[in-house]
Amino acid sequence: MICVQKKKDSMETSLDIYLTERKALIETHLFACLPPQGTRPANLTEAMRHAVMCGGKRLRPILCLAAAEAAGGSAETALPPACAVELLHTYTLVHDDLPCMDNDVLRRGQPTVHVKYGEAVAVLVGDALQTLAFGVLAQTPETAPGMTARLVTELVSAAGATGVIGGQMEDIATASAPTRAAIDYVFQHKTADLFRVAVRLGAIVAQAPDRDLEKLSVFANGLGLAFQVMDDILDAADSKSGGKPELSCLDVMTETEARAWATQLTRDACGALSGLPGDTAPLSSIATDLLSRVS
Repeated sequence: MICVQKKKDSMETSLDIYLTERKALIETHLFACLPPQGTRPANLTEAMRHAVMCGGKRLRPILCLAAAEAAGGSAETALPPACAVELLHTYTLVHDDLPCMDNDVLRRGQPTVHVKYGEAVAVLVGDALQTLAFGVLAQTPETAPGMTARLVTELVSAAGATGVIGGQMEDIATASAPTRAAIDYVFQHKTADLFRVAVRLGAIVAQAPDRDLEKLSVFANGLGLAFQVMDDILDAADSKSGGKPELSCLDVMTETEARAWATQLTRDACGALSGLPGDTAPLSSIATDLLSRVS
């Protein structure tokens, strides 16, 4: 058995309620971080608000709040880093959608930023959201000496050339000739690094000791990798042409092997949560639920 068995509708409803409530809490604070509508330059402000407010599960910031609680802290103290992670994540999506990258025309059922506002605006929106993310992160109350610097350093490491941007670069470079080594690198840095930092920021704000921070890091890393594996499986199933994403684990393994990999990653991730001082049920339930998602 991995994590929390979801055999009863009541348990599913409980998770759904948790995710809905946390999403609402996050969005109240997240939307307040954005420049007010009409702020000059109005076109940039409108496009930023479109990128952030057009939907999404808010999974990464929810994980940040849940990690703070699992480490024995409160969700409310982790709201600034949670919002910072979501702003940074949104910037990566805006840039990923650009014609020079994935050239996507829809994001969460809405026109992508470059389609609605133009390519130049989309580049600037991504830049603006990235810088805003660090500004919001810096507003985290410093409950321990050096906490702000530590939080910023964590997010810089996850987002930069050795993190998400590096993963994106390798995604582009290896898409035409994928290998298992390329898959491992891209999955780690393009996807898992952002899951890991979301959880680590929540734990750091909760002043988790190193041993607990490491447990939560192992959990988040495994969850991020499993999430990307399942994304590849779902993308292949949804493709009308029967093709695969530009870079997919299905290029180097069968779907059965990929599902087994995601299951083992999730099992190991949930096992890492043992012994934490706070409530770990939300984290383990989320991990289990992601294995069975269909969209």
